Amino acid sequence: MGITPGALEHLERVYDLLIGYYGEPAWEPDHDPLGGLVGTILSQHTSDINSGRAYRQLIEKFPTWEEVRDAPTHEVAEAIKSGGLANIKAPRIQSALHTLSKWQQAKGDTRSLSAFLQDELKEQPLEEAWRYLQQMPGVGPKTAACVLLFNMGRPLMPIDTHLHRLTHRLGLIGPKVSADQAHTIFLKALPPEWAYTLHVNLIRHGRTICHAQRPKCPQCPLISECAYAGSINPEETMLPTK
Repeated sequence: MGITPGALEHLERVYDLLIGYYGEPAWEPDHDPLGGLVGTILSQHTSDINSGRAYRQLIEKFPTWEEVRDAPTHEVAEAIKSGGLANIKAPRIQSALHTLSKWQQAKGDTRSLSAFLQDELKEQPLEEAWRYLQQMPGVGPKTAACVLLFNMGRPLMPIDTHLHRLTHRLGLIGPKVSADQAHTIFLKALPPEWAYTLHVNLIRHGRTICHAQRPKCPQCPLISECAYAGSINPEETMLPTK
């Protein structure tokens, strides 16, 4: 089932209203997917400041990802302790690096792990690249989508807590759609050139206005497009699940 005209028009109005309110952010991927993957793991359950510090300390102690992979786990944990949950994140990072190394060896590739992953993600179709990353231990749909969007410049919108809440309130997804399922819905329905802008602006909106508790509805630029406020009928605006 394709997207209906009503749902497409609603999505377009939401997109345009957010740009009118927050502007259009610059999309500047760094093309370092392995660094992005490690950074995303470090960012889990901590602040951007703490995870950024942990990442810098990790690469200062271990200049290559191969060194991180082969180091004693307790030394990796010590390097990233400022990010919190170091005893969980260190083995998770190393498991991902060991898995990638196995894939690289199976192909007879002798380049750096960073170069190998970059080319793997560049050459695969978008959905295949997303599922490829999820085969690594500890890498779920959101982490994989973050790597593709922010590091590879590929148009897959990560669905975090803010976006799951907002897209439900806006009548873009149904109440029974999980965050994991929403990734696939937006992958199929969202115009590729919208992915980064919509993601960033919805994050901003969730942090400044559409809070989980006591959202600032009177100040909301999306009030006319909101199922939560009763402005639209979500039956007419929900994106197709198949």
